[in-house]
Amino acid sequence: MTKYYTNYEDQLRRLDEVFCPENRAEGPVIAYVTGPPGSGRSTLCRKWVNDQGKGTFPDGTFYIALALAAERASDALEDLLRAVGYRPDEIPSGLEARSAMWRSWSYGKKIALIIDNALLPAEIAPLIPGVGPAVVLVVASGETRKLRTGYPGERVRIDPLTKEAARLLLGRMIGTDRLEAESGQIDELIGLGARLAGPLTVLGGLLEEEPAAETLRRIERKGSMLDALEFAPVFDAAYDLLSPLCQACYQVLGAHPGDGAVAVRTVAAVVGEGEFEVSDALKELTRRHLAQEVADNRYLIAGSLVRDHAATKADDELPLRIVSAYRGAGLAAEAALPNRGWMAEIWPQLAVEPSDGKAAREWLDVERENLEAVVELTYRLGKHQWVCQFCLVLWSVHLKGEHSGEMVRVNDRGIEAARAWGNDLAAAVMTFQLGFAYRQAYQAGFAVARFQESIDFASKAGSSAALATAIESLGLAKLDLGEPVEAEALFRRALELAKQIGNGRREAVACFHLAKVRPPSEALELLDAAEAILGAEHLNQVKIALWRGKKLVEDGAYADADAVLTETLALATERSFNRERAEVNEALGDSAFATDRPADARAYWESAKEIYYFYGFTPDRDRVSAKLAQ
Repeated sequence: MTKYYTNYEDQLRRLDEVFCPENRAEGPVIAYVTGPPGSGRSTLCRKWVNDQGKGTFPDGTFYIALALAAERASDALEDLLRAVGYRPDEIPSGLEARSAMWRSWSYGKKIALIIDNALLPAEIAPLIPGVGPAVVLVVASGETRKLRTGYPGERVRIDPLTKEAARLLLGRMIGTDRLEAESGQIDELIGLGARLAGPLTVLGGLLEEEPAAETLRRIERKGSMLDALEFAPVFDAAYDLLSPLCQACYQVLGAHPGDGAVAVRTVAAVVGEGEFEVSDALKELTRRHLAQEVADNRYLIAGSLVRDHAATKADDELPLRIVSAYRGAGLAAEAALPNRGWMAEIWPQLAVEPSDGKAAREWLDVERENLEAVVELTYRLGKHQWVCQFCLVLWSVHLKGEHSGEMVRVNDRGIEAARAWGNDLAAAVMTFQLGFAYRQAYQAGFAVARFQESIDFASKAGSSAALATAIESLGLAKLDLGEPVEAEALFRRALELAKQIGNGRREAVACFHLAKVRPPSEALELLDAAEAILGAEHLNQVKIALWRGKKLVEDGAYADADAVLTETLALATERSFNRERAEVNEALGDSAFATDRPADARAYWESAKEIYYFYGFTPDRDRVSAKLAQ
């Protein structure tokens, strides 16, 4: 927030009235802040919250900028929940569950929440805190009637600054002596800035460096104003004073796809300079009111007007350099994580130096939102092979089941890219990844169709490995649909192909899936074979042990089942494998119910139900609810 924030006393007083203690007692209370772009809507909200001090909101103040993406509210809730201390693996995947967790945490708390760039009631509703003395300031990006119909609140409008307020803003930046001495030129500059806070602060940054007459000449050399909202000459004048490195960083922020914050290391990779030098340049942009640091070493351009200007300064090759920087980091991250082998099979000549495993996971978690926008940009640039590589890079973060909608969109684009490229193997892999996205979204029918398409692509490609995976995946979808006979036939085909290929790991995976549909005696042998190969992989170790416990329950060996499942529950909890943790609780409940321990069964099932609910596994929650009804 700018330290030179000026005027809007009426709006600040109005917010004081809306959020008075009497109203907050029956909160949460909502205010909708409206006004033209560049008028200082977001800054007004930040100013009001800052002025209240920590004593008014001891439980926290939060700022959320809704990105221009399909999962705006869901991603915003993830940011909020992480901000209040939840680990990524503790945050549920479903919008409803995330909203419930947020309401539960915020219930009764004294917090302030700013929601920027709001368009629709549906994206505000999940973000509203629980009952209590919370305040919500919504920066509306358009007409507020629909917003206020969904969630009633007071409207606070910002109009352009008065001439006196604009002079006061600039006076605070350059001093009252200069304001009086250069009065005529400064009034002309105020007119060029249309008395809007955004352009005026950029002008103030110029005036800190030079006389008003020089700033006017600088702007005049850039051309005449076209209308009251055309600020290109103002921003051009500020741009000309930047060092070449600052200009390069400014261009990157303007051309960067999507609405996520950009990391210093990404900008450094794009401009080809060191992170230390780039960090200094970004801080200089912030000082000149052209950028803002929204998190440690992560920056955004300072508003839509500035962003539009920065984008015009970018050369035609800059988008490709941005995509290339993300591709390099993404390939290094993918190489550091458990490898499925598809990258090497599709691009056998691709050599990548892997990054650190922990750093790779952190990079993917932080950059996931940016990467979806990068995929779209990559596709528009015609880099179809790179699109497919990004889909493989994102697999490990998508596999957790927390972003199934994003996974569908990304792999849909991957299929289009693979077809445009003309590579059937890539198309097969992209298509079964899309099938898994539909399985995660509990749309098994759609998953079946995608897996069948993947079989066709794999057959055309002549890839036994892709064919085995597609057939095995189709078997899982058939199992989801309650068709175990068809699933078993498919699992057996996949196992035979794995044996022909001679890939021990693929054979172990096939044994694991086949065990799910076989009687306990045969299943336990298959699980032993799978564990011999996959037991060192943490997630597969837990999955195999879970199914061992299930098969022991099915066999009536309840004491052995309880021992295996109890140990598995400890592992799943320690490693934050939340779905498996719920399934183990459910299996322990099944064992307790079968041995006439109803109180234990209820306790385990309640735990499973709670985990399924919070992580968005709704059909699984409903299944356990039916058991509890017994």
